Amino acid sequence: MEYSRFVDRVKDLDFVGSYERADAVIKAVLGILASSMDEEHAKKLTGRLPEPLTFERLRGHQARPVDITIEGFFSEIGAQFRINPDQAKKAVDTVFRLCKEAVGEDTVSEVEYDMPPDVAEELEAA
Repeated sequence: MEYSRFVDRVKDLDFVGSYERADAVIKAVLGILASSMDEEHAKKLTGRLPEPLTFERLRGHQARPVDITIEGFFSEIGAQFRINPDQAKKAVDTVFRLCKEAVGEDTVSEVEYDMPPDVAEELEAA
């Protein structure tokens, strides 16, 4: 999947609107996701994503995984982009759905057991 498809789909959300903001939302969501698992699984996930969604860009400077709940995930995205909780959930779910399409169900199944359970459930449901 081309990165432009990620951007176009996120840009279509009524509270995103621009290429730059869509790009930032995608990188923020996937950065938190990659940061919620160990390095091996984060590399497996990011290795199947299109450029510029590399391990180095999304998680490279973080030494160890962050323990985050899905509510914390939504709060972080909401605060970062000044959007309400429903919009944050919609943004996260949109990016999760695109991520699943890009990496495939097999890769998702391999990495989801290493992330917080409610984050994995949200990814699975997206």
